[in-house]
Amino acid sequence: MLKAIIIDDESESLEAVSNQLKTFCPQLRIVASCDGAVSGIKAINLHQPDIIFLDIEMPGMTGLEMLGTFSEIKFGIIFITEYNKYAMDAIKLSALDYLLKPLDTVELMSAVKKAEEKFFREKTMKRFQLMLDLMEGRESTAKMKKSHTIALPMLDAIIYVQLDNIVNIDAHQSYCEFHFSNRPSILISKNIGTYEDSLVPFNFMRVHRSHIVNLSKVQEFRRTDGGILLMENGNVVSISRNKKEKVLKRLGGG
Repeated sequence: MLKAIIIDDESESLEAVSNQLKTFCPQLRIVASCDGAVSGIKAINLHQPDIIFLDIEMPGMTGLEMLGTFSEIKFGIIFITEYNKYAMDAIKLSALDYLLKPLDTVELMSAVKKAEEKFFREKTMKRFQLMLDLMEGRESTAKMKKSHTIALPMLDAIIYVQLDNIVNIDAHQSYCEFHFSNRPSILISKNIGTYEDSLVPFNFMRVHRSHIVNLSKVQEFRRTDGGILLMENGNVVSISRNKKEKVLKRLGGG
């Protein structure tokens, strides 16, 4: 079931859209109904919806301005409005659909079906990519055990690095950055999880959702801010609270 949020400053329209969705689109669960952009932003951050139904013309902040406050849009958008003049802006934002008030039930159901298909298609692709990453990780581990090196693919080359020279790895959304003891850091177009299973057998540890460290390169553990590690290259790495005891145990201080 997809999570949905409705954002519309007109109370009658808000109620009408909610009733239509509840009656004709049972595959949606409405987690919030908001009467403006500010409350809409709060609801999106809180509920992390799969889809939003967004009025464009709202006082104080338009729907388009509201979307501009997000650095990354991770939800589908169906615009609902009385004005056709915003259609081109909607297209530029890659909206799933653009519906004019009062909403036609058939068009609404069609838009929701389109959103549902897109959601499950992307979910399937993510699972498939995860499977490929796991397979790649296992193959990589076998090769690394023989050579104690790791192959890091760049745009125009493949760099082979000794594991002992890796100090820590930081996540940057779908990329990760390798930091070394003997060369400048490099950015790789793979997520950090791709390398986690491959590196664990070589005294590496995922200490935070955004950080993997080479435990042999840790110089100091500090209890500041819930726990941080000072690495030999000068990097400071945060530790997740639920990982703190495991990290101390691995380092011999727990």
